[in-house]
Amino acid sequence: MRPVDEEREHQRLYVALTRRATLFGALALIALIISAVNFLALIHAFWQPMGVFNMPLYLLFAVVALWAAVNFLRTRRRALEYRDHPERFLDE
Repeated sequence: MRPVDEEREHQRLYVALTRRATLFGALALIALIISAVNFLALIHAFWQPMGVFNMPLYLLFAVVALWAAVNFLRTRRRALEYRDHPERFLDE
């Protein structure tokens, strides 16, 4: 492979990993917003007479969204690490 082609491939990989990291960052932000809204709905359910029945559902959605946000952030961190230090992963 010529050096020019190798440089283009490296640049293409860099851009693709940057886009993927941006996507996972946006998904993490959305999941954090969903989690916060569900925690607020959980707090608001205390003032509703029938809100007690909705509390487990709000709590479930809040915890699952928080778990998803953490996983998206971990995946984003791995993509950025691979983008910035590809030589570490080529050895494996």
